[in-house]
Formats: sequence, structure tokens, C-alpha cells
Amino acid sequence: MRYKKGIILAAGKGSRLSPATKVTAKPLLPVFDKPMLYYALCNLMLAGIRDILFISRREDIKIFKKMFGSGKQLGMKFSYTYQRKQIGIPDAMRIGKRFIGKDSFALALADNLFIGKEMEKYLSKVQNSRLPANILSVKTKFPEKSAVIEVDIKGRIQSIVEKPSKPKSNDTIPGLYFYDKKSVEISKKLKKSKRGELEIVDVHLDYHKNKELSVIPLSQNIKWFDTGDSHEMLIASNYVMEYQTKNKTLTGSIELVAYQKKWISKLKFRDLINKLPESNYKNTLKKFT
Repeated sequence: MRYKKGIILAAGKGSRLSPATKVTAKPLLPVFDKPMLYYALCNLMLAGIRDILFISRREDIKIFKKMFGSGKQLGMKFSYTYQRKQIGIPDAMRIGKRFIGKDSFALALADNLFIGKEMEKYLSKVQNSRLPANILSVKTKFPEKSAVIEVDIKGRIQSIVEKPSKPKSNDTIPGLYFYDKKSVEISKKLKKSKRGELEIVDVHLDYHKNKELSVIPLSQNIKWFDTGDSHEMLIASNYVMEYQTKNKTLTGSIELVAYQKKWISKLKFRDLINKLPESNYKNTLKKFT
């Protein structure tokens, strides 16, 4: 397995979700029956990644640690640090350089959700890629809101543009990226854009110019949400509710994924469930024991 480490960038202020984010961190807000952050963590878990670094705001580290602990209870290892100033996604590589070391890693944005049975299959494709950098693509109705990627009929990348006014395609790059250690040096050389931030697109383009970037399109059976505002969070919550009801399962459940991955025993799984307060989430988990 190529990618054994993961970073979750969860340092956003959540200004567009105010006033809810006045009292708690944006990644801890609920998306239906569980915190937003659970979904990002589960995607890394589905990729087989067990060593995770959480990057939050300094004031949120204590509550993150209280929620997730050392990770041992899930058969994982968790570390924590904070972002001093919000200057863009590539700053996560600078912050996490010691954690990354010489290894390849995944970088997940805390507010990006991927819901669908096939997600694990696509993450397996990423793990088997031979190129140094890998990104995903999804088709959206409003590509101008995100980074747009254009590929030819053979799947070769033609262009990548951040929030173009006239998108050349409706394929966008969601917030789950896979890089080798070279990304740390790339991020150090970046200059701020007109928006006053370091742009993750510039990291993609650096790999692309050296023919070291692969794009893996996700099928339409996988639903992607960028839960940056209350409207999108409501849509995501409703979708999760309907998906779980229809498929009689839980999506974004860290306890369930750890158990299904056999990182914890059935006894440990039951123990985790018993420690949860009474809720629909707990009752659904019980059905898998």
C-alpha cells in the first residue's frame, strides 16, 4: 500500500456558517447524525490509512483530542497540530512536513464529503497508481465554483484552472489529494495568488508539468458535497439520511469502518458502541454486531 499517512485540514473559521460556528468548530458541526469531520476521516480509513494528522485552529485542538483521542480505540494513530494563519490548502504540507517525512500521503479537506458504495474501489485505484501525485474529479452543475480540470478523450490532462469564469468542462477537483514527499518542497516555493492565498491548483500544475499527475474520475454513483455553507450542509444531511435509510447502513461511521477493516475486534467494536449515549446512531451500529 502506497499511501499510509493522511492529513485532515480542519482549520477553517466557517464564516459562511455563522452564527453556528461562534460556539464550535466548523468540522464538528453535524451532517445528519454525525460530525462533518467523521466523513473525511472515514474516506482516509477506506483508503487503508491508519496514521492521521489533524490540522485545526489552535483553540480547537483540545476538543479534537477529546473527540478522537490517540486513535488506539480504532486501531489507528492520531496526531494533532494547528495552523497559525489561514493562507491556503498547501500550507498543510508545510505544517505537516515532519509528519510526512519521506512518505507519500493523502490530504483531505474536512468539509468535503463523498457518499457512495464504490468510493473504496476508487481509493484502491489511487493506492495502486504509480505516479507521484493523484487527484480525483467529479462532474458538477456549477464547475466555476471549484478548480476545473479538462481532459481529452484518452483521459490525459489538458488544463487545470482555479474557479474559471468560463469553464472548459464540468469536471472539478474535490478536496481529497494524494502526493509524494516532493509536495512539501513544492508548497514552500509557492507564491500567494491574487486572492492572497497559496493555491492547491499550483501544486497540481507543478506535478502535471513533469507528467507526474494522474486524475481518477469518480462515477456518478458517488455523490460529492462541499459543505461550506448552510444550504449545502442541509442538502448533504438530507442525502445522508436517505442514503442510509435506503441502503440500511451507516456512511461516515468511524467505528463501523474500523470494524469492517478488522482493525478492531468484535469485542472492541461492541465496547465502543456501549460507550456511546443512547441515539439512533448507536442503535444502527448495534445492528452490525
